[in-house]
Amino acid sequence: MSRQIRPNSSLGRPANPEARANRREQILAGAERCFVRKGFHAATTAEISSEAGVSVANMYQYFPTKDDLIRALIQADLAEDLGLVRLVDEADTLAEGLERTIRLSTTGPEKLANLSLRLEILAEAARNLRIAAEVCEADAQMTAAVADMIARRQQAGEVSADIKPAPAAELILSLFDGMIGRLAFADSDPEALARAATQLILASLGVTRHPVD
Repeated sequence: MSRQIRPNSSLGRPANPEARANRREQILAGAERCFVRKGFHAATTAEISSEAGVSVANMYQYFPTKDDLIRALIQADLAEDLGLVRLVDEADTLAEGLERTIRLSTTGPEKLANLSLRLEILAEAARNLRIAAEVCEADAQMTAAVADMIARRQQAGEVSADIKPAPAAELILSLFDGMIGRLAFADSDPEALARAATQLILASLGVTRHPVD
């Protein structure tokens, strides 16, 4: 979820839908950079608006509170994650899809910054009921999407018929949660971790064809 929106110095709300969508992404990009540097509570609205290249008043037109910004970032993460599940689904083999998407989601400096932001969101959810509800809803959607993907691979004969898709999906997402913490704070090799995660997931699902080297 790394946004590359060019700052726009115009302070009013754009009139057309495309311009409004771009402005919204511009503000979210500024908020993301501030939150990664300082955390949710230390980042001020003045700093966020300055980073985004808009006025505080203009920012409030799109996001009346800081919680609204956080919820929007959660939804952006969810959309990106669901896109990664679709990439796995569209791959010729589960091994190929997993290896590709795990690398996409865990390697590169921009991705590591995004992983730190996700930890900030989880920490905020632990003390903010509104954010917790948003995180739980996003997690439920991701679990359902991964479970559906596993079920389709079972029907294709690639995943063991003994696997229960929903619990397996929860365990796979739990593995990703743990990887986020290690990659954000520990001195772990993202490439090695991505390979190990792919192999572990394939083994846990009973996939014996097309092993990842």
